[in-house]
Amino acid sequence: MNDDADLYGKSNTLQKRDALDCLEEFAINIHWKSYRERIIDIGCGDGSVTSQILRRYVPSNNSYIVGCDISPKMVQHANKHHGNSQTYFRVMDIEGELSKDLQGNFDHAFSFYALHWIKRQECAFKNIYDLLVRGGECLLIFLGHMPIFDVFRVLSRTNRWRPWLKDVDRFVSPYHDTQEPDKKIKVMMEGIGFHDVEVKRKEKTFIYDSVEAVKKAVKAVNPFKIPLEMYNEFMEDYMSVVKDLRLIDQVNNNVDSFMSVKANYTLLIAYGRK
Repeated sequence: MNDDADLYGKSNTLQKRDALDCLEEFAINIHWKSYRERIIDIGCGDGSVTSQILRRYVPSNNSYIVGCDISPKMVQHANKHHGNSQTYFRVMDIEGELSKDLQGNFDHAFSFYALHWIKRQECAFKNIYDLLVRGGECLLIFLGHMPIFDVFRVLSRTNRWRPWLKDVDRFVSPYHDTQEPDKKIKVMMEGIGFHDVEVKRKEKTFIYDSVEAVKKAVKAVNPFKIPLEMYNEFMEDYMSVVKDLRLIDQVNNNVDSFMSVKANYTLLIAYGRK
């Protein structure tokens, strides 16, 4: 994923909306404690969702939140702009080996729009399990099917962009082509040891109000190292594929006239207790 924290913070409207919707629906069912809670936010990015959205749903003002991300640049930005005495950010790879001080140390684990970047899903979910105290809970949202992945796949088959997108499937959600991802995830989580597991699949729509908004959103999460001097051409080809896949609402039947760009996608929401 792109580690430009400033760009990501300005272009993650979809991610913030879905994090807010998810917490609005599910936070009331979380078993919050009356004393100081220990909370971890996995894949915190620039830290804005952690501090501006997650924090407001935590009942206790004394709760301590640790935001974690694999990108040192994101973590540095998050600590600078969102860190305080009760919110701290650190580097962590949820797919890697957990630091001893993190294991069994959290009452709640959250993750918003991060886990679909992980290929070793069982490893990541096992680590989430190991982060929690006995009775601890996780609430995780991540992408299933998303058109952006199909656009990258189409571009990866072109002569022009194949060299830059040759490892495209590494960056496609593991559930993008799965018919019943909710059932698959539930079985995996129960096999790891989670109980009271609930996995929901939600069909969502997000409307970008301009082509420029789409380009900024794509750039903010684009995991491919496209040379800077070629990036404008890459985005032009990207938008051409978006048109071919009929993701654009056209105005007056003019294929070159844009009103908005519509993304229909599947969001996965997983809950479990240790």
